[in-house]
Amino acid sequence: MAERHTHSRRCRNDEWKGRNMNEDSEYVRSFIPLVHFLGAALGSNTEVVLHDVTNPESSVIAIANGHVSGRSVGSPATDLMLKVLNDGMAQHKDYIAGYPGHVSHSEHSLVSSTYFIRRNDRIVGTICVNTDQTAFLTLKRSIEQIEHAYLPTPNVEETSETYEENLAVSVEDMAMQVFNAMSAENGIPVTKFSVDDRLKAMRTLNSRGYFQFKGAVSNVANLMGVSESTAYRYLRMAQAE
Repeated sequence: MAERHTHSRRCRNDEWKGRNMNEDSEYVRSFIPLVHFLGAALGSNTEVVLHDVTNPESSVIAIANGHVSGRSVGSPATDLMLKVLNDGMAQHKDYIAGYPGHVSHSEHSLVSSTYFIRRNDRIVGTICVNTDQTAFLTLKRSIEQIEHAYLPTPNVEETSETYEENLAVSVEDMAMQVFNAMSAENGIPVTKFSVDDRLKAMRTLNSRGYFQFKGAVSNVANLMGVSESTAYRYLRMAQAE
């Protein structure tokens, strides 16, 4: 009898959670028209993305000017969004603005901002704005060349809190960003990484919340050319440090 009651309560809880997630998703979807409006108003060099946090593997449910990052509807959550959800970094913030964004397949520099969509005091979605500032940076470098030639350079201290975000087209792409950066830095292919290199990569991915994705360990194992059990062992070692 007790087991039957426990099972009944569990079923009711699962049903409530499922209904609540569906309501969250419907609420987030109500922001889709705003995404397309902002995309048109801000211009083709600014990407506007709507994320539904209930499904990190394919969190993008609407996007305007997706050519900026190469993403589309169904692309995964970013490492910053995962970190926010995991660490509660945005607990007392409505938004964060003006941090650098990076695209795996492009050297273009982005300026990114994120607005947190809340329902019942929970973050249920985000609106992200990513502006390709390549043209501005080219102009800025030209101005700086003139400035350095004729004016002294002021010494300005960085005092504001900083954020960084890496935009990926797929879950696999997010891990590839980390390994490609380390491979370029070390001058060796990923499959030749030492144990220390592999642990460093696992620490980086873990800090970015990558292992919240389904199949993340399997993806990393394939990239490193090791078995899934070995990748799990590296992850446990990285998390224990």
